[in-house]
Amino acid sequence: MKRRALLIGNSNGLGGVKIDIDNYIRFLKSDIGGKWYDSEITIEMNPSKSGLLTIIQQLKTEKNDFAFVVFSGHGAYTRNTILELNRIEETISELELKYISSRQISIFDCCRNVVPEQLKNKALLLDSFSRSLQNDSIREKYDARIMQALEQQVSLYACSIGESALDTEKGGLYNCSLLESVSPNYDMPYILVGDAHEIATEKTKNTAWVTELHRQNPTATIQKCISSLQLIISINPRRV
Repeated sequence: MKRRALLIGNSNGLGGVKIDIDNYIRFLKSDIGGKWYDSEITIEMNPSKSGLLTIIQQLKTEKNDFAFVVFSGHGAYTRNTILELNRIEETISELELKYISSRQISIFDCCRNVVPEQLKNKALLLDSFSRSLQNDSIREKYDARIMQALEQQVSLYACSIGESALDTEKGGLYNCSLLESVSPNYDMPYILVGDAHEIATEKTKNTAWVTELHRQNPTATIQKCISSLQLIISINPRRV
């Protein structure tokens, strides 16, 4: 199976973004994350719009079987989620990141406040993840389960339309909650992306309200197929 991860961060004023990206790198390279190789992970911190679009187009031409896409940083909403890339306020739409692969998980940890009408034109402008097994064995089982899933586009959002997403000293609140939810239950060989998001949603909502009196309600777009045909987000090396 050909796989590709694209991790994008805008750390302008957000100290947790780099932590988010580092956490996702460790997760992907861990057993439960699927034992990705460094060569399969592309990291873009504060990229230029033209440079990032070139990379996205290149990834789309590679015809990968599975893509794992993360954005952590500033964002807004106008018809769809808008992602701010750098200090000079270049933006792209979340739609630019869709269909990098026919099987794809996209995670957007950013604000989705609705942009006022007069500003729309401008807006458009786990260190210990488990004991290691043989890389090839983990990768083979991870690849097989990903390819078992239907072709689908999964999008996870750190907050609902009209809300803000919290950044903390440990990283984005939703990203931290999501990565805490991917450690597989001993009875299950895999964690479905929808299950992980559901756990992360409750933790994010509760933590945001209890610590900051802040309303943050993560949401997602997930295909309503049977579990065996859904995409997984992590693998349990002890059960596969």
